[in-house]
Amino acid sequence: MLKRRRFLGLFFCLWIAFFPLTAAAQVINAAYVKALYQKYPTQKSDLCPGCKLWVNPYYRSVADTAAHRPLVTFYVYTKAHRELADSLDLPRTGQYAAWHAASGQPDETRLYRYANTLSTDMIAKGHCQAWILLAWSADAAILSDTYTFNAAMEYQGQNIGTEIETEELCRKLTGFRVAARTDSVRIWCGTFGRQQTVTLGKLTADIPSHYYKVIEYYDRLIGGVVTLCYWMPNLPTEKRSLLVRRMVSYDQLVRNLGFSPKNIFN
Repeated sequence: MLKRRRFLGLFFCLWIAFFPLTAAAQVINAAYVKALYQKYPTQKSDLCPGCKLWVNPYYRSVADTAAHRPLVTFYVYTKAHRELADSLDLPRTGQYAAWHAASGQPDETRLYRYANTLSTDMIAKGHCQAWILLAWSADAAILSDTYTFNAAMEYQGQNIGTEIETEELCRKLTGFRVAARTDSVRIWCGTFGRQQTVTLGKLTADIPSHYYKVIEYYDRLIGGVVTLCYWMPNLPTEKRSLLVRRMVSYDQLVRNLGFSPKNIFN
């Protein structure tokens, strides 16, 4: 029995020493990414005729696959996620920054390139759930860069304006360079409307008229739940300072959308 215990103890120590090396040795290449996406197939959704549901371990999404834009996504961002992302410090290059389609969906790379030949203002691959908020895990960072289910055609002014301001707010709420207000933030985000379309071959995508975001958290300083809602025009003229003017009530947001994001994912 004593020999068996010594053997098991030695095996456990060797496993602990070896495991980080095997994990670190994982090669993040195109084959790895393809296999990752194949783990999470899409499903039919009743939210709209072309809608599909996509669930992965990090966030959930219902997207209009005919218009190539997400209608509602949901993610829970935590203080632990922020601290892990800071310590992991993933490079936003290579596969960690490359864009992919969910399994069975078309690659939209050429469509975005074409859209930018038609516009004098840059059209970005506009995240709903931000890369920086998901960069606490290699797989989460990769899956954040997913066409249709987590991004739509977004003018760069809005992308680095009100949109990024909401992302920074989530980080600050969990204690980034300021006193933390909460340990966990629930985020609903999606797109709405159509200001125009872009077509290349068989692909046609909307340029949405708006992005929206709901940020909800328990504020331990006031001892209650806070819900912040933003209705953000997808315009090249948007700036970070305009976010306060984009606030709406949740009831107004629901009227704008025609559905309640919290009733889709909660």
